[in-house]
Amino acid sequence: LKVCLVHTHNFLAFRAECSLRTKFINMAARDRSRSPAREDRRSKVLKVAREAVMAGGAAMREAWWSASGSDVKLTKSCAVDLVTETDQKCEEIILGVIQKSFPNDRIIGEESSGSDKYADLDDSPTWTIDPIDGTTNFVHRFPQSCVIIAYMEKKDTVVSFIYDPIQNELFWAAEGQGAWLENPSVGKRKLMAPDIKSVKQAVVSMEVGYGRDPDSIKLVTGAMAAIMKEGVRTIRMSGSCGLDMAYVAAGRFNVTFEHGDWPRGRGPKIWDFAAGKLIVREAGGVTRNLEKGGKGELDLMGRSCFAACTNELADDILRVIGAAPSS
Repeated sequence: LKVCLVHTHNFLAFRAECSLRTKFINMAARDRSRSPAREDRRSKVLKVAREAVMAGGAAMREAWWSASGSDVKLTKSCAVDLVTETDQKCEEIILGVIQKSFPNDRIIGEESSGSDKYADLDDSPTWTIDPIDGTTNFVHRFPQSCVIIAYMEKKDTVVSFIYDPIQNELFWAAEGQGAWLENPSVGKRKLMAPDIKSVKQAVVSMEVGYGRDPDSIKLVTGAMAAIMKEGVRTIRMSGSCGLDMAYVAAGRFNVTFEHGDWPRGRGPKIWDFAAGKLIVREAGGVTRNLEKGGKGELDLMGRSCFAACTNELADDILRVIGAAPSS
């Protein structure tokens, strides 16, 4: 018995020592990831991204209030996917600010990056820019448009800015530093996604997207009908993926989603939701991969968007729309 007790004591001591070593190894790894050089770069990224998003927003606001406005210059994927001169002007301004400080970083801009913007992500520092998210709203002077900038390291977003220059609201987040809303009228406040767990309690945001074919229409109307039958509090369609996700973090919406996939060529892209993914996460919310039935986090190289304030609500809404007819 004494021998057994000694062996047991030695085994427990060994496990404790291993656990302690593992803890120190993990702490050292975190310290390395927060090296002074990396922290200095993050601080600089925060400063430059803020400057860039505000400069782009100022150009957007000027065009919004001008007598001439901003006419549609061309269309992209289809007749309802619009580009204006202001989109291109704002992107040029934002690019200039970023490239001045980070000339060697990869930048994926919605309007200017060519085919490279669809290339896979790698571990190198990468920026995404959407100079006007909600272009159709902007053209029609519906006040739901924003400028979006995301900065990524190792294929994940670590700094995000979403700026609505018409409402003068700045949503931003940095990895490990929380999500924030700044407005000159109310100052700065930390965002915390509310604890909503069921569709019946939820304000749901969804988007019709650009598809006007029978299958796309049935996908949207089927999901909407299923949510309504479940007794949802209400449904909204704002027309801006960036603001939809920021609003989930702020509690204005409780869930937002938009279907899409590469084979059909439909749905939002990385510059639409890369920033929102971090803002939602830092506010305590969740994202899901809608193209895989909600399994895993939102895929930055995918073509669908899904964010919710809680895991329970995400599961509930996925259950509802998963049972809806889609074709």
